[in-house]
Amino acid sequence: MAVLGLGMDVCSIERIRKILAGPNGQRFVSRVYTGPEQALCSARADSAPSYAARFAAKEALVKALGAPPGIRWRDMEVTRGAGAPSFRLTGVAQAEVARRGAAVLLALTHDAGVAAATVIIQGDER
Repeated sequence: MAVLGLGMDVCSIERIRKILAGPNGQRFVSRVYTGPEQALCSARADSAPSYAARFAAKEALVKALGAPPGIRWRDMEVTRGAGAPSFRLTGVAQAEVARRGAAVLLALTHDAGVAAATVIIQGDER
């Protein structure tokens, strides 16, 4: 398997905290995050690190895919099962990954006031 795309992003947790507390906080959350993401993040005592990590993940995926036209924030949902975080993709994001016959790997972290994500798009070269 070859690396077909690589994306990385960092996001200030404080920036997301300010957005969430601001007058357009709910509009931002509704525009960027899916219902399951909102439920998971909002259930935490401090939701800003979780929202920031997911924002960084979505930015990193867009970069790894080369910013395909028409991609939307809610086309990319960060999920967490028993193992590593992953994406549930729909719309343009799903179509682009399928077109490449690829798999998406995701790593998330947050520390020292920032959240970071790395995305690797892996598949056979065509």
